Amino acid sequence: MATSTFQPPAVATRSRAVSGIAWGFILFATLVAGLLGLLLLPGEPLTAMLAVEPGSGGLTGGVAWLLARSRMLTGLLLAGALLTLILAIALLRRRPWARGAFLALLALGFVAVLGAAALTPLTFSLLPESATSGTPGTELTGMLGTLIVIATLLAVLFAWAGWRLATPAVRAEFDRGRSA
Repeated sequence: MATSTFQPPAVATRSRAVSGIAWGFILFATLVAGLLGLLLLPGEPLTAMLAVEPGSGGLTGGVAWLLARSRMLTGLLLAGALLTLILAIALLRRRPWARGAFLALLALGFVAVLGAAALTPLTFSLLPESATSGTPGTELTGMLGTLIVIATLLAVLFAWAGWRLATPAVRAEFDRGRSA
């Protein structure tokens, strides 16, 4: 007499790397959207929150000044953060189209970060000599180095996330969602 063993149906695995990437970008996009949303409010809430006085200089002062005066840039950055949030949620839910769309977003982010890193030294070189000599110059050089390190880390993060999302196992995970 033959005995049969009960085998439960195969459960689709959900990659922890995909979930981690999705949750990381959900949290980051939410934070960025919240901060940028403050810039669209009347007044200067972000400048007050950063305890930066307009025209005080420094990296946070410069960013606050730029963003406070450029509603179009703020709107574009906010739209990018919301797009990232939507795509990250779709990635977390394993929507079949989300992997390709998120890979395109990562590629765009990679190019943008590298472009910004390349333009940062140029921007600092356009400053007057009085801003780049002595103590202010030392502070600006430190900020320039910090910006380049952050840009490098972001580029590495985008490249790693793109590599993980392009692996055959993750591709198969999303293809199963397409066929279901």
